[in-house]
Parts: sequence; C-alpha cells; structure tokens
Amino acid sequence: MQPFEVGGIVALNAPVLCLDTCSLLDMMRDPTRDTVREPERRAIYDLLTAAEGRAAVITLVADQVVTEFGEHVDEVEKEAAKALQKLRDELARIDAVAAAYGSGGPTDISHLDDHVTRARGIVDRWFAAATPAAQAGHIPANAWRRVSQARTPARKGKDSMKDCVVVETYLDVVGALRGAGLQSKVVFVSSNKKDYAGETGSTLKPDLAADFAPLSMEYAPNMGAAKHLLGL
Repeated sequence: MQPFEVGGIVALNAPVLCLDTCSLLDMMRDPTRDTVREPERRAIYDLLTAAEGRAAVITLVADQVVTEFGEHVDEVEKEAAKALQKLRDELARIDAVAAAYGSGGPTDISHLDDHVTRARGIVDRWFAAATPAAQAGHIPANAWRRVSQARTPARKGKDSMKDCVVVETYLDVVGALRGAGLQSKVVFVSSNKKDYAGETGSTLKPDLAADFAPLSMEYAPNMGAAKHLLGL
C-alpha cells in the first residue's frame, strides 16, 4: 500500500475513491452469476490502471475493509472455483449429449482454468495501489453512536457495527483531506445497495446523504458508476 500523507494527496488533487469490502470481494466472485457483466469488469480494470498511476485517482482502503476482506476472501475464492467446476461438468454433459447425435469435439474453456488466480491477482494489485485510511481512536465510539441511532448503514435488527466503522473512517479521513484543501471529487463505492441505497439502488439513503453532503462525497453502487462519477 501507499503511505497516507494528507499534504501529498491534497497536492495531487486527484479524485479519491473510497473502497468498501464488498466491492473488492465482488472482483473475485463467481463469474457465472447472472449479475456479472463485462462492462463492470472493464471498469474495474480501467480504474485499477488509473489507481496504479496515482495521478489519475487515489484509492483509499479503511482498516476495517482490510480486516473484513481477510475474513471472507478464502470463502469467495472457493465459491468461484466451485462454480467454474460446475460449469465444466455441465458442458461435459452437454458435449456428451451432442456427441451421441454425431457432433464431435469438447467445448474448450481452458482459458478459465486460472481465472480465480487471475482475479485474486487483480485484487492484490488494488491493495498495492491503495492508500490505507487509518481508523482513528474515536471511530469505534462514532460507529457505535450510529448503530444505536439506527443511522445508515445501520438499521434495527442488524449487526451493522463493521459497516459503520467503515463509513465513520471515511468520513473522518475525507474530512481531514477537505480541511487541508482537497478540491477533487470523492466517491464511496459499495455494492451493498440494500444497506446504503435502499429501494432506489443508486442513491444514498437520506440520512447518510446528509453526512456526505458537507464533504462533497458521492456514492456509487458499482465500479462502473464510480468511474463515471470520478470523471475517468
């Protein structure tokens, strides 16, 4: 990861992208899911290329995001590998049926053999290019207050402490950057639309929007939207 220096980031005045855990894990999820689309994957790669240059975009990763990613990454990798094996098995069955009617030759999907490894490599590059957004000592108290008041992303009946720590960390860090003179765009990306966007699926719930507004922070439900909002 890159060192966090308020002055250095402000001097670059590049747009800032704040990453949520689910958006990083999504880069590695089962590619056979109906919701996976090629434009989104291209946006992930385009933003990564920009992030690695740093002059085009600064990516921030909260400490809590790093922790949560470590807790879930192995499971996500296993699910993706299992889904791809299921695809191979289904194609083998279909090929056998086709062969019974005189059609020869197995379907070649060998290009997917290392997909899980390549996807993990992409995420590793995201972490290498990112700047850590450190969790200050007062963040847990702020997060607990948000939970107790059921303010987004918290809601009654759900353990939202981790999500609230992420949000409070980014509000704190972006506040410091704005206070130091950062003028560029800042976007928080999270595919957890249920907790952040609610019924709209694309715009923040009003209470969190009110927290973002003074800092001129915007919300993106996916990397494609983030790329657009960042002007890249």
